[in-house]
Amino acid sequence: MPIIVMYLPDTDTKDAGHSGGSGQTLVEFALVIPMLMVLMMAVLEVGMALNASLAVNRASQEGAHIAATAGNIAGTDCLILDAVERDLGTPNKTANISEVIIDNAPLTGNVPGGMQQHWRRAGSTDCTHPDGTVAAVPYTLVSAGYPEDQRCTVLGGCPSLTPPRSTVDNIGVTVRYRHDWVTPLNGALDLLVPGGTGGGSGGSGGWDFEQRNVFRIEPTL
Repeated sequence: MPIIVMYLPDTDTKDAGHSGGSGQTLVEFALVIPMLMVLMMAVLEVGMALNASLAVNRASQEGAHIAATAGNIAGTDCLILDAVERDLGTPNKTANISEVIIDNAPLTGNVPGGMQQHWRRAGSTDCTHPDGTVAAVPYTLVSAGYPEDQRCTVLGGCPSLTPPRSTVDNIGVTVRYRHDWVTPLNGALDLLVPGGTGGGSGGSGGWDFEQRNVFRIEPTL
């Protein structure tokens, strides 16, 4: 009588191959995920840093605009500091402002002038606004080299000031700001490159931004 031979699949070999493929996928996933996370944190850090830089420039620009509009009115510095604080905007922190410098800018406007009113964001100062109201600002005047009464607003010049000027001043406002890391990327960089750009013992922990804007003081005849 005929003999029937049946061939059964080798289930053990098939299962072993399937198990090996799954293991390889898990290994690849474990390798890719950390790189994707680092990439996402890097994109977020760059975006936040760019936002901070633009915000500092906007605050400096508004401060310089106030300085040019108010001129030599007593209390102008208070208005400038208020404008810088107000225009920095969230998510940036006003506490990270380190200094605000008001200077008599050269005609080129690309370098700070020698006469500077240097405000440091520390302590507190009772500030009298032009309308007579008094409010405390979180700043301390550390160098009074360009007080409000030494700013020329006369189109024909101010020969009585020191030094004498032949026309109105150009006034600049510089804002210095410290931007901190917002993600754990600094720690990861410290692990990869000890003493690098991260926030560990050898790193910087963030970026320092400085923005300066210059306007011509609105003249009086």
